[in-house]
Amino acid sequence: MRWSDMDFQGHVNNVAIADLVQEARSLALIGTPVEKLFGTGIIVVTQDVEFISPFTVDGRPLDVDVWCSNLGIARVFLEYRARHHGVDVARSRGWMCPFDFHTGRPRRLDRAEHATFEAMSGPATVWGELPLSDLSGGAEITAIPVRWSDVDRYGHVNNVALAGYLQEARIQVTTGWTPGMRRAGSRNWVVARQDIAYRHQVHPAIGSCAVHTALTRLGRTSITLAASIPTDEGTAVSAATVLVCVDPATGSAVPIDQDTRAVLRAHLIG
Repeated sequence: MRWSDMDFQGHVNNVAIADLVQEARSLALIGTPVEKLFGTGIIVVTQDVEFISPFTVDGRPLDVDVWCSNLGIARVFLEYRARHHGVDVARSRGWMCPFDFHTGRPRRLDRAEHATFEAMSGPATVWGELPLSDLSGGAEITAIPVRWSDVDRYGHVNNVALAGYLQEARIQVTTGWTPGMRRAGSRNWVVARQDIAYRHQVHPAIGSCAVHTALTRLGRTSITLAASIPTDEGTAVSAATVLVCVDPATGSAVPIDQDTRAVLRAHLIG
């Protein structure tokens, strides 16, 4: 981990955790027949992350277990468990598939690739449902510029960079609604879970992404935000994020104050 992985609230940022999961996946596959896909094409289709406990950069590594819980002829479902000092801090899961960028289509796993993932087999974990919403109307729109460093070796905006766009838009929108959503003071807001579906590529030529963000659920201690990134080819990214209001001293969930709740209710859609 790096010091730059830390955020304003003093713990490793949720997007940095997604990046570390991506790094762990790559390291697990280096030296296997799947490694060649890093050059020819393998794409993330979905990525769900649940953030269990905050942690800091302190010189100790983040240990990430990676295994395959579902294997098809042209796609693979990988799961991850991240631990720091032996304590579970996050878990993740998601579909990936080999992709032929010349034809613009997924391709089947070859025998050696299939065997590699089969050797990584492990149990499927249980997750609660977090539906992705249609944001055809009622969403706030935030323009996020594409940076040079956001583009990966395949020539498209990397999935972790897109998660960063969702985060940037989410913070701008929610803090614009009410000061009660600012990440400072007597209450903090932390990401408890984020599910993202990557429906097609985003190319740097787009210049900037118009991220659509909307409040879809208002609970006692938490809210759910839906987000999407549309392009000329259709919706490139759909996401749902659960934010929890916490006491910064204890890290425990606390009720959303009435003033903040009243403002949020006015922005609730659906």
